[in-house]
Amino acid sequence: MVHHVSVAKELETPFLQGRPLGRAHYPQLCGLLKDVPPGETVLLDFGEAEVVTGSWINEALVPLFEWASHQRNDVFPVIVNFDADWLDELSLVGELTHSCFLVSNGNRPPKRASLIGKLDVGQRETLEAATTLDDVTGAKLERSGINKEVRATAWNNRLRDLYQKRLLKRVKRGREQVYSPVVPEVTVDG
Repeated sequence: MVHHVSVAKELETPFLQGRPLGRAHYPQLCGLLKDVPPGETVLLDFGEAEVVTGSWINEALVPLFEWASHQRNDVFPVIVNFDADWLDELSLVGELTHSCFLVSNGNRPPKRASLIGKLDVGQRETLEAATTLDDVTGAKLERSGINKEVRATAWNNRLRDLYQKRLLKRVKRGREQVYSPVVPEVTVDG
């Protein structure tokens, strides 16, 4: 199931700017997501926002994505209807904080998203493999022959890192951790 949060409407302002406001909005955003069941995707809809700045993103969204990755929360935010003028700000914050964000055009549920933020070469390779193969494990990736030099343990470490970044979902099946993409198709630009 996909949950939808109209950010500007819920925060009662179309101007999402500045560190103080971002710090004030962070706990409010957490409150909006607190009842979302673990493992679910949340669309953070910025369609009604008029201004979003990097300082607000740094104080509100970066900690929100960290909060989302905690085991007790385990939700997967996807940013939707984010104005192209704000993408540079989001990208800069992602680069400076080593954060990643999935940004989609607002399809419900999103079929495609762009990755904003940096991944290392191994993480990129792993994300591309996971979106191609859908449900994956480290052992499955090792058997796939995508990269014969990478063993299951290394694949598992990469998968876990992408899960922490909220780019892959994870479920336990028997003794295995099985990973799948939050959004079926991800464009990686950086």
